[in-house]
Amino acid sequence: MGTDLTPKAEKLLAYIQKAGGGVLDEWYIRDKTGLSHGTICAARKELVEKGLLRLGKEMRKMTYQLVDLTGQLPKGDKAAPITSLTALPQQVAPPPPAKAVLAPVVKSPAQPKKKPAPKPANVQEAIMPRVTGDFADFDDWLMALNNEFGGCVDVSQSLVSGDEYTVFSPDYEGEDSYTVTENEDGGITVD
Repeated sequence: MGTDLTPKAEKLLAYIQKAGGGVLDEWYIRDKTGLSHGTICAARKELVEKGLLRLGKEMRKMTYQLVDLTGQLPKGDKAAPITSLTALPQQVAPPPPAKAVLAPVVKSPAQPKKKPAPKPANVQEAIMPRVTGDFADFDDWLMALNNEFGGCVDVSQSLVSGDEYTVFSPDYEGEDSYTVTENEDGGITVD
């Protein structure tokens, strides 16, 4: 290919070129290339370091943008749709200056001041549980997450580190960060 890439990086690059970049789910990449999660992370990191790939996020999904060997983004047809909004430089106009509006406070003597109703003592707000430990592989951890959170979670990888993941649960209306590392048994350890 003209650069000294490892076979795993060449395989990933060939797949991304064939797919045309944009939003690509990792499970689909694993299925089509036969590469494992860790191998994809290492190959992706190598491609970014060589300047052949730019990563972005679009609505909590990883986006892949190919860069040619001169370090330039490919020049596409102007009518072609944009596959990633995060790849474009954002120019945002500053907000207009704030204006304070003061209005006289009028209290009605006929209505007494209401106090908020206290929460019952037996009601506790939901705390999002953590799913950590040793798992056979990444898919095994995803199954454990689905079992714990009722089958509806969104898992996205960090752009900064290939080992960090964010898990969002709509049922708990929250998210939590996890660190996923390969262990000596050939599986993964999630902290």
